[in-house]
Amino acid sequence: MKKQLAFYIPYIVFAVTLVVLISCNEKADLHLWLTSFYTPAGDVFFRYYTFVGDWVPYVVIAGLLFYRYGAAFFVLISQLATGLVSILIKHTWNEPRPLLYFKEHFPAIQLHQVAGEHLHSVHSFPSGHTITAFAFFLSLSFFTKRPALHFLYFVLAVLVGYSRIYLSQHFAIDVLAGSFIGVSVTMLCKYYVDKTSLKWADGSLRDVFLRKKNG
Repeated sequence: MKKQLAFYIPYIVFAVTLVVLISCNEKADLHLWLTSFYTPAGDVFFRYYTFVGDWVPYVVIAGLLFYRYGAAFFVLISQLATGLVSILIKHTWNEPRPLLYFKEHFPAIQLHQVAGEHLHSVHSFPSGHTITAFAFFLSLSFFTKRPALHFLYFVLAVLVGYSRIYLSQHFAIDVLAGSFIGVSVTMLCKYYVDKTSLKWADGSLRDVFLRKKNG
């Protein structure tokens, strides 16, 4: 896992920065500041990019079957494990999302809303999309060698996290917790999968098609 330092080091900086911001600011004030940078282009980009923390990883998993079964299997295991943790915590805490929080505590404040985006009211903590994104991109980093790609994966994961704040679906603390769960659970999955001997893991659907073609 030391090979993923280009992901881990900026992640630590990101997490510490969020901890400081959350500690030094009121919840509502921090959210309003983080969502104050909206633009028409940002509205369009983040409305669609946020799906990287939704169904996109499963499309990639299907594609990875043609690259290596082991890679597809690991990304899937990571997604399922982090998804289970997300559901358990969400239904244990059931924190209000920004829409409900501001309606109850600051009814005079109107949150910026992106056209076509439906704002949810409950199950704010943690951010499930952020969990999915950090688990997904960290998983991909285990199957690529270039540090530049690892850093790119980190940036792409952070953008998903910020999209949840930008769209007023989550608070900063939800994104912080989501990123930690995504990273830590994925690291645990890697630790246990590495201890397991999977003889079929190096194969792929591409090999199957090649055998049929040559057979």
